[in-house]
Amino acid sequence: MDNLDKTDIKILKELLDNSRMPLSKIGKRVRLSRENVHYRIKNLVQKGVIRDFVASIDYKRLGFEQYTVFLEFEKINAQKEKEIIDYLHKKENISWIGILAGNWSLTFDIYTKNNDDLNRILEEFLTKFRENIGEYSVLEVLDARYYFNKMINESESKHNTLETVKTKIDEIDIKILKKLNEDSRNSYVDISEDLKLTPNAIKQRVKNLEKSGLIQRYTISINHKTLGFEWHGLQIKLRKQSSDTEKNLKNYLKTDKKVAFYYKYSKTGNYDFDVGIIAKNSSELREFINELRNNFYEEIRIYDTFLVLEEVSSQKLPLIVFE
Repeated sequence: MDNLDKTDIKILKELLDNSRMPLSKIGKRVRLSRENVHYRIKNLVQKGVIRDFVASIDYKRLGFEQYTVFLEFEKINAQKEKEIIDYLHKKENISWIGILAGNWSLTFDIYTKNNDDLNRILEEFLTKFRENIGEYSVLEVLDARYYFNKMINESESKHNTLETVKTKIDEIDIKILKKLNEDSRNSYVDISEDLKLTPNAIKQRVKNLEKSGLIQRYTISINHKTLGFEWHGLQIKLRKQSSDTEKNLKNYLKTDKKVAFYYKYSKTGNYDFDVGIIAKNSSELREFINELRNNFYEEIRIYDTFLVLEEVSSQKLPLIVFE
């Protein structure tokens, strides 16, 4: 983080906690003018530190499930790899794509409403690139947690857990969710101009979506490389399938300073957890693995590890979720 000063770090912390926070409020907290805050945020985007302004949306409430695909390449070259990634970019069901080093070559997330859609998407993809795809694995994501605050040496912020209010949503609500998914800092005025409603009407609808739990939080996605981190993935299998083991592991991952996120998968997969580790180097990764093994020696097996070489697309929800 040598290219960031203390004020930049403070601004990132505020945006991680709430990416929709008004510039004037951020300014009061970091003791800068609104204009200076705007300039610094713009600069953080230009430097590539901030990748996206993110609205966390409960896609399950919209009828979708998330799946993660891991695959290895065969008979591949740079041109064919680009062709595969471009193909995935254009698919409306696919969101985050990562290039990997290790046993796996590529990973991406798929969002579908049913297994028929999932199978159709996979069949089309695997048929088109059958000469270039070797082993692959498809895993259903049951739970996901992100702790990107740890990239700036901050513990995960405590968010108030409110009792959600069941509410019906209409096409306008879906359009609002789509606009916030594109950029969580989209203002009520900007959204109102697109939807032909007043800013106050948009504001009230957003508040209702928050109360309903459809909008869970607002945050940012940070490019780990700009802060000097490597991103390693650990794939873990539970030796003992028990609620206590799972609970203890999740608590450990939440509090450990090197864990940026985890995915919990369905028990039908080859492994149970993917854990994202942020480390400065291989020594820090080894230190984390040793500590994890010491704490869960009898409970887990580290199935595989990989390095994320590049994130080639956003972690925003794909367009299909809002259609």
